[in-house]
Amino acid sequence: MTISKTIVLWGREDLLSSSVELFLTSQKGWKVISISNEENFEALILAVDKVQPDVVIIQQGDHSSNSYPLMKLIQNHPGLRVITVSLNNNLMEVYSKQDVLVKSASDLISMVETAPANASQH
Repeated sequence: MTISKTIVLWGREDLLSSSVELFLTSQKGWKVISISNEENFEALILAVDKVQPDVVIIQQGDHSSNSYPLMKLIQNHPGLRVITVSLNNNLMEVYSKQDVLVKSASDLISMVETAPANASQH
């Protein structure tokens, strides 16, 4: 069974963005909404508020130096996964919010020790 996904893709209007959009839309049940990074971050936030996507993919560029908007997206949309893609180093950064009720100090230790699957360590 295929799980449907709604994805907002925010990036330059270039060959990479077009290729990523084509690749993602080839997945059965996936809907991709492209937004040019010529729009400011508030336009992205408004689109996310309206569409309520499962994933936001951001092509890193001029806007990548400010992490506050990313945190705002994650705080305002629990369950949202934000993926940034860099052409400079071929790395993706994946952000998602996880709430953990702290019952004891060991809960903090447990979260620090737990590494996400497939995460690289630098």
